[in-house]
Amino acid sequence: MSEFRYNKLTQNWILFAPNRAKRPTNFNSSNQMIQDIESCPFEQGNEVKTPNELLRIGNDQEWRCRIVANLYNALSIEQEPSSYKNGCFENKSGFGAHEVIIETPSHTKQMFEFTIDEFFDYFSIISLRLKDLKKDKRIKYFSLFKNYGDNGGATMEHSHSQLIATPFIPRTTHKALQFYEKYKNDTDRDFFDDLISDEKNFKKGILFENSSFIAFCPYASRYPFEINIIAKKNLSSLIDFTDVDIYSLSEIINFCFLKLNNALGSPDFNMIIKNGDIQSPTNSNRFHIEILPRLYKIAGFELDTDIMVNTFLPETAAEILIES
Repeated sequence: MSEFRYNKLTQNWILFAPNRAKRPTNFNSSNQMIQDIESCPFEQGNEVKTPNELLRIGNDQEWRCRIVANLYNALSIEQEPSSYKNGCFENKSGFGAHEVIIETPSHTKQMFEFTIDEFFDYFSIISLRLKDLKKDKRIKYFSLFKNYGDNGGATMEHSHSQLIATPFIPRTTHKALQFYEKYKNDTDRDFFDDLISDEKNFKKGILFENSSFIAFCPYASRYPFEINIIAKKNLSSLIDFTDVDIYSLSEIINFCFLKLNNALGSPDFNMIIKNGDIQSPTNSNRFHIEILPRLYKIAGFELDTDIMVNTFLPETAAEILIES
C-alpha cells in the first residue's frame, strides 16, 4: 500500500510507493538499453503481459497507441482517499491513478522519429483518457510526463509516457496557479501572453511558431537545450483542444524532436506536459510543455539551492537547433 507523508520542513507531500521498487529495468551496467523485443510487455502481440487495457487508438487486431494501468503503480484507484494522523505526523492514503501511455507498437521507435500523425494519436489518446478521469471528482491533479534514457530516469526501452492522478494539487503547482492569478490581478494582463511577447522580442531563442503554439529555448533555461512549447491562445487542458489544436501541437513538437535528434543525437530527456489543474473552477494555467534534455545529472549545489547550473546559453542552443 502506498501513502503520502507530509514533510514539515519543506512543506511538501512525499509519496511513499514500495511497489515501485519491484519494477524491472532493462538498462545494463554500461547504461545502455538491452534489446529484448520478445519479452517486452509493451510490444504488439504481448498485450496479455500488461494490466487491463483502459483505452486504445486502432482496431482490435492492430493498435497505434494504448493506455494501461501501471503494473508497478505508485497510486491505486481502489484505495479509498483518506487523511489521518500518525502520532504528530500527517498522512494520506495512496489513492489516485497511475497509468502508462504506450506511444507506439514499435519496440525500437522513439519520439525523435515520430511523424506528425503519430504525435496526433499520442495527444488524442491522452485527451480522451483525461476526459474520462475528470469524471472522478476525487481526483484534483493530473501529472503527465515522459522519461527517456538513463539520465531521464527511464527503466523500459519501449517508448512510453506516464499519467499520475493525485487527490490534491501539489504545492509547486498550487503556488504557480496563485502566481498566474496574482499576475493577472496586478497587471490586468495574462502572464503567458507577456512571456510569449518577451521571448518574441528577445528573438534569439525562438525555434518555431504556428497558428496555435510557439516553441523556444527560454531566456533563463534550467537545462542545456531546454525547450518550452506554449499555447498562444487561452487553452488550459488537452481536454479543451480541437483536432486542429492537436494537429498544430503535433506539428510543432515533431519539429522540436527532429531538431534535438539532429543536434544532439537522441539525448536523454524528461518531458513535462503542464496540463494544469483540471478540477479547479478558476484555472489560470496555460497549456505548455517543457522538454528538458538531461545531458548531465544534477548534483549537490542544485539540490541545496534549487538553482540550476546551465552550461549553454539558450540563444546558443537555439542557433544550434535551428541550423541542425
